[in-house]
Amino acid sequence: MCLVSSRPIARDCARAPVSLGAPVRGAGAASLARPIPVRPAGAAAAFTLVELLTVLALLAILSGSAFGLVRGVEDRAAIARAKSELAVLAQAVESWRSQYADLPVITDPADFYQALTGVRGPQNRLLDPPGRTFIEAAPFALRFSDPSAPGNVLLDPWGQPYHYVSFTRTSDGPGTPGFVVFSSGPDGRAKPDDPPAAGPGAGEPDLTAPDNADNLYSNR
Repeated sequence: MCLVSSRPIARDCARAPVSLGAPVRGAGAASLARPIPVRPAGAAAAFTLVELLTVLALLAILSGSAFGLVRGVEDRAAIARAKSELAVLAQAVESWRSQYADLPVITDPADFYQALTGVRGPQNRLLDPPGRTFIEAAPFALRFSDPSAPGNVLLDPWGQPYHYVSFTRTSDGPGTPGFVVFSSGPDGRAKPDDPPAAGPGAGEPDLTAPDNADNLYSNR
């Protein structure tokens, strides 16, 4: 025991020696017995390679899902637009028939555009001066920005010309004239010479043909 006096405390006060062989008692004994792992500075904020790859994979999945959703919305919007435009074109052909008591006799998309804009009349004749206009070109996509440009055509939402077919169905009497306007759809393909322009199946597209699988028709 150290004696307290007015003199400075002696630095050589006797302390109870601790035996190196004696067991350490108390609550901290277990923690003192195990080595404490030491992490390098900044390790808490670092990613392992596996963690980084996992994060990148999750980001790829999320971005792919978002792209698929956007693509699906765009596809549905394009189909809805094509159906709306086909209805407008079909109505324009009916107005043409009311005007001339006939249907346009044409097969070329450029001639179809000219018929609906008053450039061509019955029997595909050029009209001078131009006749009645049956559609407004502005809402449609066109091959050329100038609506009056030669060779202009009406384009569907996938950048392909709208098709027009006039037909005569001979299965019911002397023949019933009709027409169909259609889009070749997202794949831009259509079975050649379909729908047929004459015969019992005139005007009826071959829906079993692979090229017609995604086609859109004004009468369907």
